[in-house]
Amino acid sequence: MTLIQRTMLLVLFFLIASAVVISISFVLIVVVVILSMEIVPALRHVNIKVYQALVLLFVIGCYSYTIGTIVGKPLLAVIGWLKGLSEEKYNRHHYTEQFAFLWNKHNKIKWYYRPFKDILFRLQELSTSLERNRREIVRENKNREQWLSGISHDLKTPFSYIKGYLDLMTSQDISLTEDERNQAMHLIKQKTDEIEGLVHTFQIQQTQPVVLKTRSDLVSFLREVILDAANNPKAARDHFTFETSIDAYEYYFDPRLLKRVMQNLLINAVLHNPPDTKIMVRLEAKDHLYITVADNGVGMPAHILQNVFDYRVRGETKATGGEGIGLAVVKALVEEHQGQIDVQSSPNQGTLMTITLPLNE
Repeated sequence: MTLIQRTMLLVLFFLIASAVVISISFVLIVVVVILSMEIVPALRHVNIKVYQALVLLFVIGCYSYTIGTIVGKPLLAVIGWLKGLSEEKYNRHHYTEQFAFLWNKHNKIKWYYRPFKDILFRLQELSTSLERNRREIVRENKNREQWLSGISHDLKTPFSYIKGYLDLMTSQDISLTEDERNQAMHLIKQKTDEIEGLVHTFQIQQTQPVVLKTRSDLVSFLREVILDAANNPKAARDHFTFETSIDAYEYYFDPRLLKRVMQNLLINAVLHNPPDTKIMVRLEAKDHLYITVADNGVGMPAHILQNVFDYRVRGETKATGGEGIGLAVVKALVEEHQGQIDVQSSPNQGTLMTITLPLNE
């Protein structure tokens, strides 16, 4: 039914209701007057114009009350509903309770409000749609916040390498050989390529990362990542060790994403602790695969530890006085490998990060 048809139907209903109300009111008042004259003969001598005025007032009163109930109340409800929507109040149940007089006990629109059925139904649909859109906007904003946090976390690691090597190359106190300079330039280019790859990843995937698992030796992979972290100039005075009883372990994982996990954990241990911190990585294969990263540094206070995987949480970086790398990105990437990460830490007692991954099927 088109809008014009609905409008015509509403006008027709209004006219019919008006005619019915006026007719019934007129008949009722005439009957009442006749009966009154029969009961009280003295009323027969009252001027006929008085009766005409009474009939007119009664008809107008009945008409006003009836039309106000049938048309006015639902119109006021529609106006109130629209006003609420303009104020971003989208909960449809709020309106069904506020305008409960429109519905019967079976949650059906009362028969004398049926001409407004379509309008009320559209308002319910609109309220539901707007509420759903608002929740979607909140979710998208949260994803965008997490995505931006991910960019900050993952770009900080290669930037710290680049800054460290540039500080070495421009230092007046350190003299580098030509080979050392070439090696530093090679590493800077390598980290620049890594940044470019991260930016490309963020461009094509703004929420959940794409996991591309390949079969690789996890032991060799961890050794390379640890060596890379140890070569970071900011970790020059820290001590890295790798412990495992496994010579080689072929495992299905995404080297790109797991490298981001390990880099974040290792650089986190460097940035949050003073020089000469001992950082140990251990790999064990039991009922699950366990990768632990432990340090003997300053640890974390309880109020940081309980929300450490929140995107908004940052720890104080002891070495630099700035912000550290959050663990929310690490947790998300580990979960993409069907794993989980746990943290144990106490002030001045160091920190232990444990990544639990499923064994190869």
